[in-house]
Amino acid sequence: MSLVTYETRGHVALITLRRSERRNALNTEMSALLHEAWTRFAGSQERVAVLAADGDHFCAGVDVTDASKEAWKGVPNVGVKLDKPLITAVSGWVVGAGFTLTMMSDLCVADDTTQFMFPEAKLGLFGGITASLVSRIPHKVALEFLMLGDPLPARRAYDVGLINRVTEKGRQLETAMEMADRLAGYAPLVLQTIKRATLETLPKSPAEIAYPEMGYLTRLVQSEDYQEGVNAFREKRKPDFQGR
Repeated sequence: MSLVTYETRGHVALITLRRSERRNALNTEMSALLHEAWTRFAGSQERVAVLAADGDHFCAGVDVTDASKEAWKGVPNVGVKLDKPLITAVSGWVVGAGFTLTMMSDLCVADDTTQFMFPEAKLGLFGGITASLVSRIPHKVALEFLMLGDPLPARRAYDVGLINRVTEKGRQLETAMEMADRLAGYAPLVLQTIKRATLETLPKSPAEIAYPEMGYLTRLVQSEDYQEGVNAFREKRKPDFQGR
């Protein structure tokens, strides 16, 4: 089975991460498949998309053993512009790049096992897209989350406005599909106009604007500090960053 599947349920596209044995960590193939899924959805008759995942965990972030150098292409509304609504349904760990997928969706449903985390400062890598989190939740809450890398449980995420609903364990997809079915019955042109207008109103991070045209952040991927962060992660030791 493909690592990312695309199913059509009426007017709803269900896109699913299917690498549960690795907590759905995003490798090169998955990033490319996500890009294909967003492209397909953007040009399809489906009116709403739901992004979900197999297993108990939505996404453990980037697979550092096989990370795509163009992972941004798999990020909705960055790699592919989407006029139509996107809902994420998450549970368990939602880490790093997995969090970015959630942040860049329009709505999010999380079950009460969900823990969001952004450990990039501990690993020596930052793609830049999530800087716009400060325009989505309170500034200091966003910086605490991005800089310290501590887990943010579902209830706290709901309280600060990061997600829309918290469900009982395992009911996140059911709830997300119910929301999607409702949206699919509304006027598509109105929903598309609302989305375009709100995205134009919402401030964007420099990387979110520039990724399709610029590659200056790729130097972080090629830096000695990034390699040191990856090696330290593999060897379960504290990294020794040198600023190179």
